[in-house]
Amino acid sequence: MKLKPIRDNVLAIKGDFGDMETQAGLIIKSNIGTSEGITPRWFQIAAVGPEQKHLEPGMWVYVEHGRWTEGFTFEEEKYWQLDPNGCLAASWDEPQNTINIGVHEGAQKLDR
Repeated sequence: MKLKPIRDNVLAIKGDFGDMETQAGLIIKSNIGTSEGITPRWFQIAAVGPEQKHLEPGMWVYVEHGRWTEGFTFEEEKYWQLDPNGCLAASWDEPQNTINIGVHEGAQKLDR
Protein backbone atom coordinates (compact mmCIF):
# COMPACT_ATOMS: atom_id res chain seq x y z
CA MET A 1 0.00 0.00 0.00
CA LYS A 2 1.23 3.50 -0.81
CA LEU A 3 0.31 6.75 0.96
CA LYS A 4 -1.07 9.49 -1.29
CA PRO A 5 -1.86 12.87 0.27
CA ILE A 6 -4.95 14.76 -0.85
CA ARG A 7 -5.32 18.44 -1.87
CA ASP A 8 -2.05 20.34 -1.19
CA ASN A 9 -0.94 18.21 1.76
CA VAL A 10 2.71 17.22 2.17
CA LEU A 11 4.06 14.03 3.77
CA ALA A 12 7.69 13.97 4.81
CA ILE A 13 10.28 11.53 6.13
CA LYS A 14 13.70 11.92 7.73
CA GLY A 15 12.66 14.61 10.20
CA ASP A 16 15.75 16.11 11.79
CA PHE A 17 15.18 16.31 15.54
CA GLY A 18 18.61 15.92 17.13
CA ASP A 19 21.05 18.54 18.31
CA MET A 20 22.96 19.88 15.32
CA GLU A 21 26.33 21.53 14.82
CA THR A 22 27.12 23.69 11.80
CA GLN A 23 30.47 23.36 10.05
CA ALA A 24 31.39 26.67 11.68
CA GLY A 25 30.89 25.09 15.12
CA LEU A 26 27.56 26.65 16.11
CA ILE A 27 25.37 24.22 18.04
CA ILE A 28 21.64 24.30 17.33
CA LYS A 29 20.02 22.65 20.33
CA SER A 30 17.08 20.32 19.90
CA ASN A 31 14.04 21.62 21.71
CA ILE A 32 12.09 18.37 21.75
CA GLY A 33 10.63 17.82 25.20
CA THR A 34 11.68 21.25 26.48
CA SER A 35 10.16 24.71 26.54
CA GLU A 36 13.36 26.31 25.25
CA GLY A 37 13.76 27.93 21.87
CA ILE A 38 12.00 27.66 18.56
CA THR A 39 13.94 25.87 15.84
CA PRO A 40 12.96 25.12 12.22
CA ARG A 41 13.81 21.61 11.02
CA TRP A 42 14.69 19.89 7.73
CA PHE A 43 12.53 17.10 6.30
CA GLN A 44 12.66 15.12 3.08
CA ILE A 45 9.41 15.11 1.14
CA ALA A 46 7.95 11.63 0.60
CA ALA A 47 4.71 12.53 -1.20
CA VAL A 48 2.58 15.55 -2.10
CA GLY A 49 -1.07 16.01 -2.93
CA PRO A 50 -2.20 16.83 -6.48
CA GLU A 51 -2.80 20.52 -5.70
CA GLN A 52 0.74 21.09 -4.32
CA LYS A 53 2.54 23.22 -6.90
CA HIS A 54 5.83 24.14 -5.18
CA LEU A 55 7.16 20.97 -3.60
CA GLU A 56 7.98 17.55 -5.07
CA PRO A 57 8.91 14.15 -3.60
CA GLY A 58 12.63 13.85 -2.96
CA MET A 59 13.13 17.55 -2.14
CA TRP A 60 14.43 18.68 1.24
CA VAL A 61 12.34 21.36 2.94
CA TYR A 62 13.12 23.66 5.89
CA VAL A 63 9.96 23.99 8.00
CA GLU A 64 8.99 26.56 10.64
CA HIS A 65 8.94 25.25 14.19
CA GLY A 66 5.75 23.40 15.04
CA ARG A 67 4.35 23.36 11.50
CA TRP A 68 4.33 19.55 11.39
CA THR A 69 2.39 16.77 13.07
CA GLU A 70 3.82 14.55 15.81
CA GLY A 71 4.44 11.91 13.18
CA PHE A 72 3.18 8.41 12.57
CA THR A 73 4.72 5.13 11.47
CA PHE A 74 3.57 3.45 8.27
CA GLU A 75 5.26 0.28 6.98
CA GLU A 76 8.28 0.82 9.27
CA GLU A 77 8.92 4.42 8.11
CA LYS A 78 8.13 7.50 10.22
CA TYR A 79 6.11 10.21 8.42
CA TRP A 80 5.13 13.75 9.34
CA GLN A 81 2.43 15.85 7.73
CA LEU A 82 3.84 19.32 7.04
CA ASP A 83 1.89 22.56 6.82
CA PRO A 84 2.66 23.82 3.29
CA ASN A 85 2.42 27.42 4.57
CA GLY A 86 5.18 26.70 7.13
CA CYS A 87 7.77 25.67 4.54
CA LEU A 88 10.54 28.30 4.48
CA ALA A 89 12.93 26.91 1.86
CA ALA A 90 13.38 23.86 -0.37
CA SER A 91 16.35 22.18 -2.01
CA TRP A 92 17.02 19.14 -4.14
CA ASP A 93 20.29 18.67 -2.23
CA GLU A 94 20.40 17.11 1.21
CA PRO A 95 21.44 19.77 3.74
CA GLN A 96 25.18 19.45 4.34
CA ASN A 97 25.72 22.34 6.75
CA THR A 98 24.75 20.37 9.83
CA ILE A 99 26.12 17.33 11.62
CA ASN A 100 23.90 15.38 13.97
CA ILE A 101 25.65 15.18 17.33
CA GLY A 102 23.22 12.66 18.71
CA VAL A 103 20.39 13.42 21.05
CA HIS A 104 17.53 11.46 19.57
CA GLU A 105 17.18 7.68 19.62
CA GLY A 106 19.43 5.91 17.16
CA ALA A 107 21.75 8.87 16.57
CA GLN A 108 25.50 8.45 16.79
CA LYS A 109 27.46 10.75 19.04
CA LEU A 110 30.63 12.38 17.70
CA ASP A 111 33.77 12.24 19.83
CA ARG A 112 35.10 15.66 20.75
